[in-house]
Amino acid sequence: MEHLFVSFPGPFPIQAMYGKIGFYTVTLLIGFGFGYMLEIGGFAKSEKLAAQFYLTDMTVFKVMFSAIVVAMVLVFGAAALGGLDYNRVFVNETYLWPGIVGGLIMGVGFVIGGY
Repeated sequence: MEHLFVSFPGPFPIQAMYGKIGFYTVTLLIGFGFGYMLEIGGFAKSEKLAAQFYLTDMTVFKVMFSAIVVAMVLVFGAAALGGLDYNRVFVNETYLWPGIVGGLIMGVGFVIGGY
């Protein structure tokens, strides 16, 4: 089966195309866009974050879980169709206990902040 996507040699070379100022501008715009979406979604409210831990409002969980599943389907779908070489994707090694401890510390901070 012929590849359905055009294969690029590597990551999108923003800095090579637009220079450092262009790279910082694109990065800043993506950051502001992401922050804006979180803000209009209500995720900047400490009450909503604390409600997640009290299991009274599961919006944050639903959004994050949905984003993870969509990203997973797109990555593996693109790899299956030949549009992505999965061997070139860097995947961090999983360290379970530091993740659990860090999550607990961060969770306690969110609950205290929302209290």
